[in-house]
Amino acid sequence: MNTITQSGITHFEEDRTYTFELSSGRLLPVRWSCAPLREAQDAVLIDSPARLDVLRRLDDYPYLCRILDTDCLDHARQRKAQVCQWLSEEIYVFGAYKIGLKSVRLAQAAGLMVKGFLDNDRTKQGCSFEGIPVFHPSELRLENAVVLIASGHHSNAIHMQLKEISGIRLVNMSEFLYALNAPHGAGDFRDFVEAPVREPFRYISTFLRMDDEHSRQVFDKLIGMRIHLSTALADSVKSPWGDEYFDAQFVDSLHAMRFVDAGAAAGDTLQRLESYFGPVEQAWLFEPELPAYYEALKQYAARAKVWLFNMGLDEVASRAMYQPDLSYDLTNEIESSIPAGVASYIQGVPLDAVVSGKVGLFKLDIEGMEARALRGAKEIIARDRPVIAVCAYHRADDYWKLIDEVLSIHSDYRVGIRLYADILEDITLYFY
Repeated sequence: MNTITQSGITHFEEDRTYTFELSSGRLLPVRWSCAPLREAQDAVLIDSPARLDVLRRLDDYPYLCRILDTDCLDHARQRKAQVCQWLSEEIYVFGAYKIGLKSVRLAQAAGLMVKGFLDNDRTKQGCSFEGIPVFHPSELRLENAVVLIASGHHSNAIHMQLKEISGIRLVNMSEFLYALNAPHGAGDFRDFVEAPVREPFRYISTFLRMDDEHSRQVFDKLIGMRIHLSTALADSVKSPWGDEYFDAQFVDSLHAMRFVDAGAAAGDTLQRLESYFGPVEQAWLFEPELPAYYEALKQYAARAKVWLFNMGLDEVASRAMYQPDLSYDLTNEIESSIPAGVASYIQGVPLDAVVSGKVGLFKLDIEGMEARALRGAKEIIARDRPVIAVCAYHRADDYWKLIDEVLSIHSDYRVGIRLYADILEDITLYFY
């Protein structure tokens, strides 16, 4: 292989592999290719001179560089052993809401003992969730206690609140899930941590597909959050939660006018979108959960230009059993005569078979079915080139697989990524 130094050639022969020298002296195999990211197994893929310019600066992104080191998971594995020891004692779970409730269920399934919930909301004081009492942290002596911080948007603030308590042992969500080898989204959390290390060229190639500098910074920190089990890294790159799915760098009022919402829940995303951009011209909302669907109907059935479908999106017409453990309404906040755990089927349909009008913004948050739904919308994507805002945290390989899906339909999309939480959730890939 020819070696390309920092001042070396910029002309590549297509599909030929070169050795690229970083400023640190590290050597990387690099191939000029427009192949999908799944092909980036033995070399970093470069598809334009601009990508090479970013690769020259790879040493500026420490966590992307770190996945090239054979010992990069040592910290995570050592922390896992320590956390496993702590979890053998009775624990408190800070966060008496959805993530806290999921965490307690995981803990109990693993045979762990949960003493109680902690929560700063005093209205929850004296309440219980599934038989576990809720305490305000000021009620208890937490010296030497083991506390799992189970919050998506306030993890780092809670850590700051508790860290000065003598002897307290704090466990974040990533540490907890990795220690338990827990399921996460549609996969296994261990895969989220270890996949970038197993496939470094693929993840570096994915990083190079980011088309704005903030996305590159976000991507680098997301890799750090995975391999170091960190939540603190989120603070430097996290975007306001209210901007999720319609970040102003990627979405404008023209896109928002004609909106497809896959995973509409009770219609809360449409409500947020209209508070930003005003009333939509047309919206298509897809929600397979009956209680959430009927809640959305209460809000929007009278609006002729908001169409609601009690369906999920898929590549082809399909039917699947409803899974209550994936429920949007985990804490039973929706008042409905239909039980949240009712046994039922979800009908999946391709978007292309249902929506005929022009689409400006296509949002997907459908529990790991995003890739299939994109394939079921390929005619609309090819025809209208809508902005796509797709969740990228349900599967360990979402970052690169979802890019492959979209670019295989319309190759001229630019790509961005944003993080809206302290944990490895609420991550959105934008195609714009």
